Amino acid sequence: MKKRVLFIEDEKFFLEQLQIALKDYDITPAYSAPSGIELIKKKEFDIVLLDIMMPPPLDIDPEVVDFGRSTGVEVCKRIKSIKPEIPVIVLTVVRDPSILEKITEAGASKIINKPASSKVVSTNISELLNQAPAS
Repeated sequence: MKKRVLFIEDEKFFLEQLQIALKDYDITPAYSAPSGIELIKKKEFDIVLLDIMMPPPLDIDPEVVDFGRSTGVEVCKRIKSIKPEIPVIVLTVVRDPSILEKITEAGASKIINKPASSKVVSTNISELLNQAPAS
């Protein structure tokens, strides 16, 4: 049975390209932070891939998330509050050490810099799933 991956990414082209490349996994796409949060509440996933730079859900103050873009930190916190056991891999173009520290504090298991090859993403997914307890 394929491992279930929730991929929260607002860049449709990147999401679709990685989805095609990661054919060994059952990937569920979410094209926005709110839809990703809803999916994590309703379905079971083995791991989450999360973009850090997305428009925020309506209930997040844009000033808290750098005026509407660095949403992944808050989304990661919400995912971990709903399902603390699920590993979260953050995909990001952000290089600011203070934001990267916030991502780690929010509960991210790994941070992968974009652009990322499917091989790098797949290797990180495999490493985290092999160390995580069976679901």
